[in-house]
Amino acid sequence: MRLKIFLPPYIGCYILLLLFPLFVQAQVDTARTPKSGWFRSVNRYMDSIRSRSYRDSMIKRMNRERTEPLSTDSVMVKSERQFTPYSGMPIRNIYYKKVDVFGPKNITDTTFTTNMKLLKFANRLHVHSQQWVIRQSLFFRERDTINAFEFADNERYLRSRPFLNDARIYVIKIPEDADSVDVLVVTKDVFEYGVDLSSITTQNFESRAFNNNLFGAAQGLMLGVQWHNTWTPQWGSEARYTKYNIGGSFVDASIGYSTVNNNSPLDTNVYEGSYYININRPLYRTSARIAGGLQLARKWSMNIRDYPDSVFRDYSYKLLDAWAGYNIVNRQGKHGSYKDCPNLALTFRYQNLFFDKRPNQEVFKEDPIYNHRHYYIASLVLFKQEFLKSHHFFGFGRTEDIPYGFNANISGGWENWTGRRRYYSGGEIQKYWVTKLKGILAVQAGVSSFWEGGKSADAVLHGRIDYYSRMFNPNGRHRFRQFLYADYLGTPNNDLYKPLNINMEYGVWGFRHTRVNGYARLNLRTETVYYSPWKFFGFKANFFSALQVSQLTEQNNAIFKNPIYAGIGAGCRIRNENLSLNTLKLSANYYPNHPPGMNPLFIEITTITDFRFDIFGIKAPGFLQFR
Repeated sequence: MRLKIFLPPYIGCYILLLLFPLFVQAQVDTARTPKSGWFRSVNRYMDSIRSRSYRDSMIKRMNRERTEPLSTDSVMVKSERQFTPYSGMPIRNIYYKKVDVFGPKNITDTTFTTNMKLLKFANRLHVHSQQWVIRQSLFFRERDTINAFEFADNERYLRSRPFLNDARIYVIKIPEDADSVDVLVVTKDVFEYGVDLSSITTQNFESRAFNNNLFGAAQGLMLGVQWHNTWTPQWGSEARYTKYNIGGSFVDASIGYSTVNNNSPLDTNVYEGSYYININRPLYRTSARIAGGLQLARKWSMNIRDYPDSVFRDYSYKLLDAWAGYNIVNRQGKHGSYKDCPNLALTFRYQNLFFDKRPNQEVFKEDPIYNHRHYYIASLVLFKQEFLKSHHFFGFGRTEDIPYGFNANISGGWENWTGRRRYYSGGEIQKYWVTKLKGILAVQAGVSSFWEGGKSADAVLHGRIDYYSRMFNPNGRHRFRQFLYADYLGTPNNDLYKPLNINMEYGVWGFRHTRVNGYARLNLRTETVYYSPWKFFGFKANFFSALQVSQLTEQNNAIFKNPIYAGIGAGCRIRNENLSLNTLKLSANYYPNHPPGMNPLFIEITTITDFRFDIFGIKAPGFLQFR
């Protein structure tokens, strides 16, 4: 990929300088190295490996003395609570325990044993995450002192790794040394092999096979294939390699290609192939200074349906997307303590989408989607983020990290699009509360606009409310939770944006290819989820019923004067959280008022990706989305 084709030389240098701190600061942000000699460190590490009998006795003592913070389903506890009593105490030794993928009910069952040959065989097929992988992912080392917030951050980071099902860190008092503690890091992997069967009919087939922890070394490999009887070519393929936490820098990187149209194509009804490289370093803990990422891609349209030249949109383009964030003020105080103050961060992003070839049709020459676009945007982010631990929100029993606090930003920048230079300003705020009824309330609001010649255009107004009720657990086995959300998105002065629709996740689930469009959209949804206590070979089911309502309006029309489109649905989601499989969803939906061309009944059997709360305080800045 030759970026100089579409970037001025000084821009390329600037991007390299922008991303260089990600790799320099990586070693500064990682856990501190003990202030002892290299040979002494190796000896201490080897001693910890040899003392398995002591580790096992410590696990037994931990199981006798531990009060599990998630013993009650309706309870949400602060992530740092279990570490607070040990704050400031020095760490003598760090031990590691790997819980088998199959057999134990959950990660707290650290003494599980079995004689079942099937379970033993299944566990032998899996290569556990190597100890050095877990060690590289820790924010602390021997001889450091306990920091409750740092330990909570570390547990959360480990649980965010796609190859780990769960992770816990335990602090154990040493009877013979009241001034020191030992630390036990317990991890439970996800089974490394997986298959995703996306589609299978007499006309088409699409599947992926992957290993998300190859050799236990925090690396993933995915291979996919697609076949369609009426397309040209009939076969498509994809491949991706990913390395997580490269060299302990907390940088994840992946490289791959795809000819199966699964990497965000430019427009509807187009089919794209792509090559890409992605590099990302999240704000993996609250006190980290540097975050950022880089994406390089080349994409092109594919005429799989043998359209004539007068219809086929023949194009290719390159994409460069780079961002970096710096924590100007963070909660890290002296001697490892945390201050009770918000974080202040500055983020910057540059994106350049450059067409090597554009469609020949006259109708697309003025279409903004098929024109060069590059932009600069910077954000000042103020956030204070803490976390609770609970389960049975989006998962099937695994530990889930739930943010609470606030995140606010103001953004400014400019873009060149369709040969026009436009300035941008915007702001967003998001706030999480724990309600008196022990539910979670999240409110989000945003406003933005582009400016050209002193006039506003493509202004966007966005508001959203989410509510997650507490767990209703009437008899200790049957669990229920209620989800509610309302979302409004609109623009009063559309210029270059295309109109909104209400298809699938943008409105009513099950609507496809509808011709209902507008420039203001209101969505309402309520869902009741029943978490079934039954399981079959580790597979668990969540049953749900949902009511969703959506409205669209043209510009300058009152939204409440437009038709109401509704959907009533019920079904179940099935998942084994020990396996690297997407969630299987079976549902039936009825639409009492449906647009032309839609059937009143929609039955679906599909797979969906795992959804989790966003745990990272800063991310790539961007324009307030209108889609």
